[in-house]
Amino acid sequence: MSKRERVILIVMVLVVIYGIYNLFLTAPSKTGKVNQEKNSQDIHTFVTDIAKRLKDDSAVKQAYILTQARNEWGKDPFLSLKPQAQADIPAPIVEALKIPEEKFSYTGYLKMGDRKLAIINGAEYELGDELGRGGPVIKSIDPKQVIIAVPGTADEIILPLKETR
Repeated sequence: MSKRERVILIVMVLVVIYGIYNLFLTAPSKTGKVNQEKNSQDIHTFVTDIAKRLKDDSAVKQAYILTQARNEWGKDPFLSLKPQAQADIPAPIVEALKIPEEKFSYTGYLKMGDRKLAIINGAEYELGDELGRGGPVIKSIDPKQVIIAVPGTADEIILPLKETR
């Protein structure tokens, strides 16, 4: 038996011993009778109190939400970052979307059948994957470079393979 197997076996035995100890020796005793009538009454008062609070606040809020939903919306609440809509986007947001190459490090390439994977910053990405939520998207993967497209712009970032030895 290897050293690794011995360590795993010892840890397993310790876990089993702790489980037995916890289950049988430290379990709370159930000597007291449960007063069902008092518990039922407590639950009933709790439920009626919550229902009363919800009834008081929610009617006004729901009416306001419904009236606002029926009104015409001035702007799209879901910001679409298409090139033609770029003029409507404030300049700081557009600049934040332009991500410098230095943030990403393409360090590996894997090909498994038809799947191509790029290892960027230690994580594996396929074609079409986003590098972070709402971030740049993998456009193409080659053994020597990865092309990343920045959403909402025509910009592309070319990451060359960085080999470490």
